[in-house]
Amino acid sequence: MLFSKLTSRHQSEAFSDLTTTKEVGDWHPNILRVLNFHFDLVTIAFDPTLGLLSSGTSSGVIRIFGAPGVDVSLDLPEPLQVSFLRFSASTRQLVCIDERDQLHVWDLSQVGRPLHQQTSALNSCVSDISLSPFHTHALIVFQTGEIRAYDLLSLQMSPYMIPNLWNLHIEDVNATMKLPSDPAMELPIEIICHPRNLKWIFVVFTGGVVLCDLAKRSVVAVYTRPEPVSVGSIHSASFATSMAIHPSGHFFAVGYADGVIGFWAIADEARPLSVNTLAELGEHVGGWSPFEQSPGGVGENNQHPNLEPVCKLAWCGFPNTSDSCGGNSLLLVLGGCPTTSDRGLVALLMPTFNPDLSAPFPDKSTSLHQAARDEMVQVLIPKRAHIYSPSAQVRDFCVVSCQTPHFSGIWDPAAVICLCGTSSGSQGVETYRFPPRSFLDSSLACLGNSSDSSETDIVGHLAALLEEMKLDLDQELLVPPSALRCGPSKIVKVYALDVKCEIMDYLSKASTAGNALVLCGGAAWLGPARLTQAKLSKYQPRRLLITIHGDASVRFHDISPQLLITTRESPMTKDFPETLVDLIINICDIFADPQLSKVNLPILPKIQSVQFTQESLECSIALETGEVLLYRFRLNDRQQHVPKEVDDEIVVLDQSLAAGCKFRPYLMLHRRPSKTTSHSLNDVGFLAVGYADGCISVVDLRGPSILRVPRPDHPRKGPLDFHQSRNCGLDGIVSLTWTVSGIASEQNLFLRLISVHESGASYVYKLARQPGSSSYSYVEAVTTETLPNLFDNSSFVIDSRTGALMRADKVMFAVALRQGDSVAANSCFWVTASAQGAECRVDITGKRVGRVNWDAKQNIIHASPVERNGSQSFVAWGSKGEILMYTLPSLELLHTSTFSPMPASLNLISVDITGDFIYCETTERPAMSRVTLASLFSSRGVYDEPITALLEHMTTTPPIPPQPQPAPPGLSSVLSAWLGPHMSASGEQQLDNIFAGQNRPVPRLRFPDSGSRDVEPVDHSSAQSAVANTLRRAQDDVYGRLSSALTERGELLGAVEQRVESTAQRTEEMVAEARRVAAKQGAKRWFGF
Repeated sequence: MLFSKLTSRHQSEAFSDLTTTKEVGDWHPNILRVLNFHFDLVTIAFDPTLGLLSSGTSSGVIRIFGAPGVDVSLDLPEPLQVSFLRFSASTRQLVCIDERDQLHVWDLSQVGRPLHQQTSALNSCVSDISLSPFHTHALIVFQTGEIRAYDLLSLQMSPYMIPNLWNLHIEDVNATMKLPSDPAMELPIEIICHPRNLKWIFVVFTGGVVLCDLAKRSVVAVYTRPEPVSVGSIHSASFATSMAIHPSGHFFAVGYADGVIGFWAIADEARPLSVNTLAELGEHVGGWSPFEQSPGGVGENNQHPNLEPVCKLAWCGFPNTSDSCGGNSLLLVLGGCPTTSDRGLVALLMPTFNPDLSAPFPDKSTSLHQAARDEMVQVLIPKRAHIYSPSAQVRDFCVVSCQTPHFSGIWDPAAVICLCGTSSGSQGVETYRFPPRSFLDSSLACLGNSSDSSETDIVGHLAALLEEMKLDLDQELLVPPSALRCGPSKIVKVYALDVKCEIMDYLSKASTAGNALVLCGGAAWLGPARLTQAKLSKYQPRRLLITIHGDASVRFHDISPQLLITTRESPMTKDFPETLVDLIINICDIFADPQLSKVNLPILPKIQSVQFTQESLECSIALETGEVLLYRFRLNDRQQHVPKEVDDEIVVLDQSLAAGCKFRPYLMLHRRPSKTTSHSLNDVGFLAVGYADGCISVVDLRGPSILRVPRPDHPRKGPLDFHQSRNCGLDGIVSLTWTVSGIASEQNLFLRLISVHESGASYVYKLARQPGSSSYSYVEAVTTETLPNLFDNSSFVIDSRTGALMRADKVMFAVALRQGDSVAANSCFWVTASAQGAECRVDITGKRVGRVNWDAKQNIIHASPVERNGSQSFVAWGSKGEILMYTLPSLELLHTSTFSPMPASLNLISVDITGDFIYCETTERPAMSRVTLASLFSSRGVYDEPITALLEHMTTTPPIPPQPQPAPPGLSSVLSAWLGPHMSASGEQQLDNIFAGQNRPVPRLRFPDSGSRDVEPVDHSSAQSAVANTLRRAQDDVYGRLSSALTERGELLGAVEQRVESTAQRTEEMVAEARRVAAKQGAKRWFGF
């Protein structure tokens, strides 16, 4: 008889208690770390001098990222959307403006959490803000058109003010001709500093662009797009929306709401150099659409009416050239494409600007000479085009540069960060290498621009074209900081696994692709108070976090505490968590496999569950549509053997579809319309899948082939056709568990599969190798029973002597195969749990030795065995925060503890054997996924937030390169005649004085970090205590740093002779203040820079 109801042979056997330690002193559930992944990013900012990247959300959260481990979170006083975010390199501050037009300032020089210095109400709607590395003021343009200066040292608004420049322009025009006022043209959009002279700023109004002299507070030039309509009116489609200046500083681009891009010479405000569109720009072809072929063309865009507005422009240059104008340049265009296309961010490679200095140039009273115009027009014909196509719509972008903060911080670009949004409203980032590799290859840069096609080598042309296509298909993705890597896709489920150290090291090394976004700002290390305890975890197992995302992707992260074992002298070298980028699995990649044309998969499949085996390095993924995918880890790209004939229910997938990912698709199990309810993967090459109709499919991955699982209602030997079981009436499978153990009726080691139905009816299937063959088959099934409606992953087989989990791993499987029927198995316990209670049985099919029933009011949501110092316990989690600890195997209540209530949206708790557990909560307001790492024991405190110093890599004031000079000399004289002389360094200091006014308040006393060694984060409960603590730790180093700062600014102070007297007076006041704060310091002089 193949199936039989069996009783235990251990009716009188007494089992030892596995819970050897019953003291409750160490049972203190607590949260170890909270990982926040935001999906409502609205703005990003980067500063090349500080080496820091910042992001702002719609819920008032600001994140600052730098070197590995540097991740600082700041909260606005109220959960308001971040509208503008800027770094101030000259004052080492972060400036933010929220949706209520409140300006917030943080000091970044402190060790630990940045000090919130000020919140100021601006009392007017802000359109844009601009900060310069050469002065200590922020220029703010309001929607009224007024420009004000905010003093970042005294933290208040300066008296400097410029009225609406557009109205000033209209007043000048009305002096000769009457123009009716049009409020729609007066709205300011953007403010940009001239790249080579800080006294010149451009203000983009909807009606046009105004060039302003900051020193004189006057209009220098106005660049308006001529319209073929009545004077004084403008169509809304022709509104200006953005602008970017060429690195040479002689001409610029303006984007308009109708998708047109106009190019203007600064020395000619009468007419544009050309007006262009991207309507017919191919992805691999340079050049503009026919609309722009008439240089200086005007009028509305009637030829291409269905173009998106040009949302943003950026014009980048390179330092690796002797050309003072910057050599080749790169123009980034967001928008301007047809509304029917699904295009992203367009990058255009523009030619070098080499003007003929012998050509006659005009003065301000004449128009730009045609020869000079022709030189500039030639620069506006793109040599190459590249389109970045992220997975979601691009809403904004930020260029990450390498060296200098000049040229709007986009000189010498290294990457571009795209802020992407989905139709559901979530927003995240995707990062790409910039410029594209195809732009840097001279052989490809001239492709398609050859003047003599007859001399072109066709073979070479085709080879270059194929290489170009290969480069363009490769989007050159870079890896952003870990908290930004989830993109706009939300986290659906999380799993935490204990992994052997050697396995985690292997996975981590395999994922080192060298494509990370390099940020050098700051440093992070573990506090000295926790370092000793953290070193004790050096030899503990590593931990792997698996996250399932809404974009049908599975991602792997290293959350081992070993990553945090660092000191200030040797700071963190990896992020926490460390995302293993090359291990990311994207389900949608397999859709290109032609074998799946007959499989009706949704466009974006939903993942039901994931299982990972750390010995065989395989990952199985069950979809809610019923299919199960298997991925295998591979280090190289060598094609594995693909079987010619497999079972009809198995689809062997094309492994080349996931090129670049270490997990390659191997097969898909697709056999029935019934929903998949459970699946289990083991380390010895078998995958079991249970369905809602009670059927089970088992795949031998060695073939692959299907093993026929015997059914209790059709008991017979040999291969069984379980298609007969469709009408058997059994309820669905809720749990599948692999083990190598014995059962009550057979105490020999065999590979067994335990299946549990919704009703609690259970079957233990025995797998054995067929005599004289390498194939396997199921030869026996024994019935038993357990609780109905088990939790997911709540079926455990443990050794009755040690309490260790008896998994189906390679070691136990090899022992069972080598010894055959002669190996006697140790007794085991089968522990199961459901919402009603838990029970423990001897040898799976034996008698019940423990049982507990739970009250429905407790609302138990998960249960799992936990090991602590060799003592085994069984722990249950309640949704209201109750945690119940029981002994094993008797399941007697040991202790009840209280934890924070579980989130209402919680659908899974993942627990490892050490008592650490993890769960995820996704909220809509704020739009974020919060992953919580917690532990049942108070002594596990190695996950503390590291200490961060955002300016740790800077020993003095950030080194800011000198302001770029006008170039070349010939054109410099032209602009000097047209716009006035270039502003020197001393002139820039004078400009700062103009902003501040004659009665500038004394700057607030700010003490930089001492750089002392064993330092804890500064407590900002009061500014006085923070200053006092800093002074006590910073005696010698503060003096050294201030002396260095004094030496560096000696030239500047000497050039500003008229301020010596006032500076000396403020110096005396600062010395007196410093002496009052720390009487024993004996400070000679203090400067508040």
